[in-house]
Amino acid sequence: MKARSLALPAVLVLPLPCCPIAITTVATNLIAITQIVWRPKGLLIDQFDSKEDLINALLTSSFIPGYLAPRPATLFRNRLCIDGGLTLFMPPTCAPQTVRICAFPASTLRLQGIDISPDCNPENRLSTRQLFNWALEPADDAMLDKLFEWGYLDAAVWGEKNPVGLIVQEDIPLE
Repeated sequence: MKARSLALPAVLVLPLPCCPIAITTVATNLIAITQIVWRPKGLLIDQFDSKEDLINALLTSSFIPGYLAPRPATLFRNRLCIDGGLTLFMPPTCAPQTVRICAFPASTLRLQGIDISPDCNPENRLSTRQLFNWALEPADDAMLDKLFEWGYLDAAVWGEKNPVGLIVQEDIPLE
């Protein structure tokens, strides 16, 4: 456990000169965090005081209790917090059209508004429990290739039902 939590900050090293760009880019996408005291509350973070604040927000947004560290929560801006997916599994977006993707069967998790998930092509699928296990401890390379293939097929099924012309409007400029 300890090795995982020590490795994450090394992965999230942001070069100082590109920090304002990174902060601006992340801020337009929002970071979801769950504040756990006094009652669980989803927070969307879009302002960062420093590079360290941004890194702490990213670490907090993926903090799964007992997985990244043997403690139940992490401290972010003097608040006890954990992964934002627990309260904001699919954070809101300001985009006029959003394609929502979930690696888990949305129907099993009772998630509404998911466009692409294993539900698109449910043949020969694995249990939700096994998928959650692999989210924490990745499968071997052969299984990862199979999961990629299934994800591609899920997207293809969705794409056949939703032609790109119905989704992308040419009068809206891409940023």
